Amino acid sequence: MAQHLVGAALWSLAMDDTVASLEKVKEIGYEAVQLTFRQPSDATPEGVARIRAAIERTGLAVPAACIIFPGEDYSSIESIRETGGFIDPDDFPERLEQCKVWAKAFADLGIGNVTIHAGFIPPPGDAAHADFMDRLATAVDAIHEAGLTIGLETGQESAEHLLAAMDELGRDYLTVNFDPANFVLYGSDDPLQAARLLGSRTSNAHMKDGTASAAPGEVWGADVPLGTGEVPLADVIRTLEEGGFAGGLIVEREAGNDRAGDLARARETLETLLATMDG
Repeated sequence: MAQHLVGAALWSLAMDDTVASLEKVKEIGYEAVQLTFRQPSDATPEGVARIRAAIERTGLAVPAACIIFPGEDYSSIESIRETGGFIDPDDFPERLEQCKVWAKAFADLGIGNVTIHAGFIPPPGDAAHADFMDRLATAVDAIHEAGLTIGLETGQESAEHLLAAMDELGRDYLTVNFDPANFVLYGSDDPLQAARLLGSRTSNAHMKDGTASAAPGEVWGADVPLGTGEVPLADVIRTLEEGGFAGGLIVEREAGNDRAGDLARARETLETLLATMDG
């Protein structure tokens, strides 16, 4: 099997300080991190210098970064459907500017790939489809101008729907940030089937687990500690690899009251799983 970097999604710690978060990721034993900025000042030259020093000091690899937009409301599936990514044209100018500023800062840090939540992609034939796709194209082009490739987060729609949107955009620098648990949490697809479709386009994968709700697509499933949910992690990793995936495996945790402890235990779970698969 491929040799994957094992990292943590920095925002999983839910800490306000980016440098302190980097130090905590290192402290709990990770070799890599998916970076995001926890304060607006992080994207300034002074902030970038501070973060660069922390990355060098900790020795963490940074296979990808993530742009997270203020105002995205994940309290329910319906609320994120209305506020996520580039769905609202009124939010777009501010979010486009954030994409430009953050992309330049990430490039200055030597990061080559950034992931984004595009928002729920309206299907072809929907009245909102063409305008949404124009906004998405404008945003990813702006990020790419900084020299970055872009990974689109999975889960809001089926893998087939996402793949069709990527093909419609026709940008060879567009990749997939594969999150198997999101398919369970949103109730949008089977994660293993999605891995078969998207493995060849995947640059980064989130290692997250979840259980489905009684009303998939309407009510959130539950984000649970890695290895305790419904995601067949070993099968997903193998299937992604069969498609050519060799990127980072990034543990993400977006619930619970012991984020650092959950990340530490998830690292052990994942490393044990990988050793078993390799054997």
